[in-house]
Amino acid sequence: MKLILSSLLLFALLGACSAPGASQTPTGGSSSPVLEPADADLMAIAKAYTGYTALNQDLRVSPQHGGIYVRTHLDASAEKTFNAKSFPYAEGAVAVKEGHLSAEGAIDRIYIMKKLKAGYDVANGDWFYAVLSPEGAVRQKGKEQLCIGCHQQAKSRDYVVGF
Repeated sequence: MKLILSSLLLFALLGACSAPGASQTPTGGSSSPVLEPADADLMAIAKAYTGYTALNQDLRVSPQHGGIYVRTHLDASAEKTFNAKSFPYAEGAVAVKEGHLSAEGAIDRIYIMKKLKAGYDVANGDWFYAVLSPEGAVRQKGKEQLCIGCHQQAKSRDYVVGF
């Protein structure tokens, strides 16, 4: 009888120790992919970003964006990290760059960077990129290689290029 009870206890302990629990990380990563923001979420950011902190009040030429004039805005989470220089940025942090074809021109496009959940794009800091029209229509989105290529230079700052 003792042998049976001991065996049952041993199997129970082995089962409990081998199953991933709250303090263990399962191997092989998450079973579900990290979802990208929906177009409606991007449009909402495009409408709200003027309420974020502007890093530069005056438009500045951005060679990385084809020589257009830009103004960069950070939401509260991104601003806190940017000012503290305490990287990486938190999940959900947002940076928005408005692009103008001239110093006096209207907004031509809106660039959005949003920090997604760990695992979205580990090699590139889990940043999601999007380009929208001034009206909020999504032109490009996702793991945009052109964006990623330039932002690689700022890897030590969690891929955020500032002024």
